[in-house]
Amino acid sequence: MLGEAAVWRPDKPTPTGDEVLADPRYAMYLAGWPRHGDYGLVAEEDGPLGAAWYRTYTEASHGHGFISEDVPELSIAVIASRRHEGIGRRLLVDLIDASVAQGHTALSLSVSDGNPARGLYEAVGFVYVERHGSWTMIRHAADATGPRPIGSGRRAHR
Repeated sequence: MLGEAAVWRPDKPTPTGDEVLADPRYAMYLAGWPRHGDYGLVAEEDGPLGAAWYRTYTEASHGHGFISEDVPELSIAVIASRRHEGIGRRLLVDLIDASVAQGHTALSLSVSDGNPARGLYEAVGFVYVERHGSWTMIRHAADATGPRPIGSGRRAHR
């Protein structure tokens, strides 16, 4: 699932788990799992269909969607053959609910321009923060689910 999440591009094959874990740019998303505070969900039906997870990072070592040390960054993936069935939405909503129950005030993520999951993220309340090759988005726990336009005055602080 990390391969699906890390290298979303329809023109590239999904890397194997070993290939992803060998690449330090992506291995950090699962290395040492589970650390204190890590949380994840897996959707299964005769094998894994998708997964969503979050973890916190430090200012010195963080993922592409880093906001701050107290805002977990989430990763999510659904296998290509099962996309557009609501699996990702269910994983995402359940992960958001879990983060709120665990006392997190926000979640962040990183998404590329061409990734159709951007619409899903917007639909559950994520807003755009900044762009550095890909978009960093944040969803505050107090936000009602629903899209928010860019420039709505709601920006994260780094």
